[in-house]
Amino acid sequence: MVASPARLRTMLRHLTKVLHPGVLNDCFFQPGVAVCAKRAKPLGGRPLPMINMCSVCPNARRTAVHLPRLRLARDHAQETLDGSAELPPLQQLALTNHVNDFDQLIAELHEDGAPCA
Repeated sequence: MVASPARLRTMLRHLTKVLHPGVLNDCFFQPGVAVCAKRAKPLGGRPLPMINMCSVCPNARRTAVHLPRLRLARDHAQETLDGSAELPPLQQLALTNHVNDFDQLIAELHEDGAPCA
């Protein structure tokens, strides 16, 4: 089947973006909307995954392939939170928010089996 000219342009525009595979998500890095680029200067036109804004960045893409690592990261954060009796309250709150963010990302992947953006 031949694609319409508009559909073909859309597909080619997508193919010209560089995919940066990641552990918890993949990134179609566009500096103009990248959350990590707003927090630090990008290096050589690449994303900065160490900024850890993949849950709110419009460049991030997640699929079922990321699900096991998202679960592992969530479980690790929950284990740390469970043993956090000595941690200051603000650190406990940060860990709770981190676990909640992972829970939301995991739930989005399970909705209709569709990848979340």
